Amino acid sequence: MFSSKIAAEARAQQASTPESVVRGFYSWYLHQLTIENSNPQKQKTTMLKYLTPQLYANAPRLIRRMDADIFICAQDWDNGWEKNFSVDAPQIKNNTATTTVVLPSGETDKIRINVTLLKTAAGWRIAKFACAN
Repeated sequence: MFSSKIAAEARAQQASTPESVVRGFYSWYLHQLTIENSNPQKQKTTMLKYLTPQLYANAPRLIRRMDADIFICAQDWDNGWEKNFSVDAPQIKNNTATTTVVLPSGETDKIRINVTLLKTAAGWRIAKFACAN
């Protein structure tokens, strides 16, 4: 039983793609904001399913420096994002992948977030967020 659980976890990690990690993170994160959890970052176990430990450790400092939520590139969120965000097809090169998340903002505006992932022993993890213009 124990070895089959390990094998199942290994298959799940291999099956995770950069796109599925980013989509999973934003589905979870935006849902947390929608249900009025203004600080999902405190859910360390869940955050570390998606982020590298380094990014998780640096997030509070990055948020203070940017004076905004680094994961959504904004101070406030839109409840409609949970159902309407998009993830571009990732560009994968060796152990790095990049993609862009788009959050609709109003009729014509969009918030674009460039996401960089690293392939780690635990699978793909988000290593960097950058607000795009």
